Amino acid sequence: MFLLFDCNNFFASCEQIFRPDWRGKPLVVLSNNDGCIVARSAQAKALGIGMGEPYFKAKPVLDANGVVVCSGNFALYSDISRRVMSLLEEECPEMEQYSIDEAFANVGEGSEEVWLDFARRMRRKIARWTGITVSVGIAPTKTLAKLANETAKHDASLQGVFSLAAEEGRLAFLDGVPAGELWGVGRRLAPKMRALGLRSAGDLARADMAWLRACFGVHGERLHLELNGVSCFSGDDEGDVRKQIIHSRSLKDGIRQKEALREVLCRFVESEARGLRKEKLLCGSVGVFLRTSYFADDPQAMYSNGATVRLDVPGDDTRVLTAAAVALLDAVWKPGYSYKKIGVVLGEFQSPDCVQLTFGSAGKVSVPDRLMQTLDALHQAGHRVHFANQGVSQPWRRQYVSRHYTTRWSDIPEAR
Repeated sequence: MFLLFDCNNFFASCEQIFRPDWRGKPLVVLSNNDGCIVARSAQAKALGIGMGEPYFKAKPVLDANGVVVCSGNFALYSDISRRVMSLLEEECPEMEQYSIDEAFANVGEGSEEVWLDFARRMRRKIARWTGITVSVGIAPTKTLAKLANETAKHDASLQGVFSLAAEEGRLAFLDGVPAGELWGVGRRLAPKMRALGLRSAGDLARADMAWLRACFGVHGERLHLELNGVSCFSGDDEGDVRKQIIHSRSLKDGIRQKEALREVLCRFVESEARGLRKEKLLCGSVGVFLRTSYFADDPQAMYSNGATVRLDVPGDDTRVLTAAAVALLDAVWKPGYSYKKIGVVLGEFQSPDCVQLTFGSAGKVSVPDRLMQTLDALHQAGHRVHFANQGVSQPWRRQYVSRHYTTRWSDIPEAR
């Protein structure tokens, strides 16, 4: 049996822990460089403030409604997340952290009453020890646990805990869940399901499994089994590996110089290449995109472009990936524009043990590089070593950042 613990409105809740005067008020958290809204309290959501909305566009509504605005304090969020996950690990030996604010716990066999009691006890403990409120979904599969958690989160009468452990009534519940809202059903898959008459999760659960496999491959078969209480998705499933990494950033004041954009891009590549090496993956393609503001008054001032290149040999060497990204930037950049966003896309990941080579690439297989290994070791030890093409690191704009209450001695709150 799986229990999914999900921290409610996590970033906003972290900000409210040490500011009791902000509790119950609308609050939003901004992305790096104060570009757009990445988190909202329940009260902010009720005002219709959209996720991902540019800050400058939402500012009139925020000001008019007295919304508290916070720059992203990701050191604080990471530390609070660590505390929540540590509490779960103490009680749940088979705990898998899914994201910064979510974790699955495999609690084995037992009765629904025992699981409900455990979920409620952990919910109280986490709130008391960290100040964070969590919702808990209980089900025999991760897909059902996700649905149970969403129900627990949005139905106040359930007091934060909901179970789909029992088969009785499960299909009736699934009939009320649109198929497009299921975990693992993306925007490309949902229209195909609707076209085939699969409008609800109940339709998927009742459909013929062989037909689903013919239409959607093994993913359709797994989804059918998960909805019928047969666990198929685990943390180390091959299908769980990300197909691409996108690293982008909004540039609040805009950047016109190609050299400045190149430095930003090189920093992105360096960060993601380090992540590839940590996950023991090789990258087969590199993409770059950039654009001006969507809200420019003059259409002539608007421009967007992007390009992708496949590498002859998949690799994880920062120097190789950076060279490819810089060449793409040279191809898509045009002078005379103020660019408001730039990003890099790494894709076509492969394991080093099963690299698919192109014609003429024999003998060029990527092997662990001592320089990359040394840089990774230095970074792991807390040191910061960067390539010169990244320029001098400029601090991101964080006009409304809160104090580092749990990670900086000088910011510890004083009791009065």
